[in-house]
Amino acid sequence: MRKTRLKGSLGLAAAIPLLALSMTACSDNGGNNAPDASASAGNATNTGQKEADAPKQVTLTFLSAWNGGGAGFPQDQENNPVAKAIRDKTGVTLKMESITTSEVEKLNTMFASGTVPDIVNAPYWSTTGGEGQVIKKAALEGQLLDLTPYLDKYPNIKRLVTTGIAKDFAEFDMNSPDLKGKQYIIPTETPDGSIESIHNWNYGLYARGDILKALNVNAADIDTQDKLYDLLEKIKNGNFKDISGKPVIPSGTLHNGWDSSQFTKGWTGYNISDFREENGKLTFWALSKDEEDKMMYLRKLIQGGLFDPEAFSNTDTTAMEKLTTGKLAVFGAQPMLGDLSKTLYKTNPEMQYELLGPMKNKNGEIATQVEKPGRSGFPAIFLSAKIKDPDAALRYIDFVNSDEGRLLAYWGIEGKDYTMVDGRPQWIPDVKKQFDDNPDLKRDEGLSFLPGRFTGAFSDTVTWPKTDDQKTQWDKLEESFSAKMPIKIIDKVSASYLEREWPKYQQYRDKVGSFDFNAELQKAYFAKSDDEALKILHKAQDKFKDAGVEEMTEFVAQKAAERNDIGF
Repeated sequence: MRKTRLKGSLGLAAAIPLLALSMTACSDNGGNNAPDASASAGNATNTGQKEADAPKQVTLTFLSAWNGGGAGFPQDQENNPVAKAIRDKTGVTLKMESITTSEVEKLNTMFASGTVPDIVNAPYWSTTGGEGQVIKKAALEGQLLDLTPYLDKYPNIKRLVTTGIAKDFAEFDMNSPDLKGKQYIIPTETPDGSIESIHNWNYGLYARGDILKALNVNAADIDTQDKLYDLLEKIKNGNFKDISGKPVIPSGTLHNGWDSSQFTKGWTGYNISDFREENGKLTFWALSKDEEDKMMYLRKLIQGGLFDPEAFSNTDTTAMEKLTTGKLAVFGAQPMLGDLSKTLYKTNPEMQYELLGPMKNKNGEIATQVEKPGRSGFPAIFLSAKIKDPDAALRYIDFVNSDEGRLLAYWGIEGKDYTMVDGRPQWIPDVKKQFDDNPDLKRDEGLSFLPGRFTGAFSDTVTWPKTDDQKTQWDKLEESFSAKMPIKIIDKVSASYLEREWPKYQQYRDKVGSFDFNAELQKAYFAKSDDEALKILHKAQDKFKDAGVEEMTEFVAQKAAERNDIGF
């Protein structure tokens, strides 16, 4: 499964009207929502379980509420080896579904119709906007199952809700006073509590290696916006082709403009909040002069034919076709090795993308991933309040996050896929070669969607560090990117949380909650003139001003001055 780490800015909400699919939640077994004392937690399951003690068979619906999230689903969802092994332990079969539309729209439609699947995994970046706000609202309306009574019974799930989470996110979002002490979500893809376990997503700009070679350009030398522009000009004039012999697009992104921000890193810093310090004064990010400079630069690329004009409207399918055929000479996102290693890099290895730079930020430092010791926002699981057998769902999640379950989720079947050597799993050589040659085989074994959507408070690389002979060429390539862009850790409380104490905060949220700043930026990119583009931007900034953002910023500055643990 493609792992996507997207952070929505506070104050923004997607407003794209899409027809979302409806889904009816169902379970094969009856029951009520009180903890079932007879159900066993994941760690309590043992391989010597007698048939008479086997858990009851339950079928649950599962939705991956991520645009394109079904890419990691095995072809045989119910009877792949890993699914069968989990069913033997937990009695649970999942009926899986994913989406190819807006996550916010899907969640809104789902909750409005009251047809919530038994288990849902969705983005949970903040409870003041986007998907997290929709999920929190549903919880307060009684559409999500309160997990609090179950946590002591399922220790692995309890660990997930307490480990690897940033302290400010835990205080203000997960444990918001509005929730009155109730727990509704289960974090996934969170670190195990150590700095080493924080995942490096290696966001950056990647350029086709054969094009760089033809232009005699060293990828490491392209580390500023001016150098990037010059490179794209050379590519435009270089008559380069994709694998079908059609002209390349000098640069672009994947679906819905993800991630165009990689092209404007020269106006960023090491920020953990929605506020910026400029000339000794605090300002809201959208009002920063940097936003004007970023908009004008990206507009310059688009107007000059150096950036894909369809980037912001590309579907996942269209964007992946452009990427995997080498049509994008330069793209901004993660390195996308899971997709490229089984497509373009197989047919045209000379086109392998190289990391540019890394790009420098406004302070001349490497533009890299900024993190707090725990994660702020993450993919999260929640259960429908109407689920007929919540213990079955929790039994499944708890088992997958047990020692035994994690081995199964990451490595498959012992003796068939891997063996234990000195206490660590290692692929059986023939199996490793098959998986390396064809990653789809690994997916169809059932080894892709579980780590990506069901596990948390864990790091496979920390728990099972690979020896060099166990690493694929793609593992080593990913590590090389991480070495060039080490994560920046800032152990502070985000200033964004202070704004929630502002007495007029809810009024402000009501005024800007449905305002899509990014949509206005896109209009500015394609405006007829620079003057018109600036008018569009300034009008969008005025929306925040009219809502009181400048007064809110002054309030945050005063509150921050009273503490020594605030980061911007």
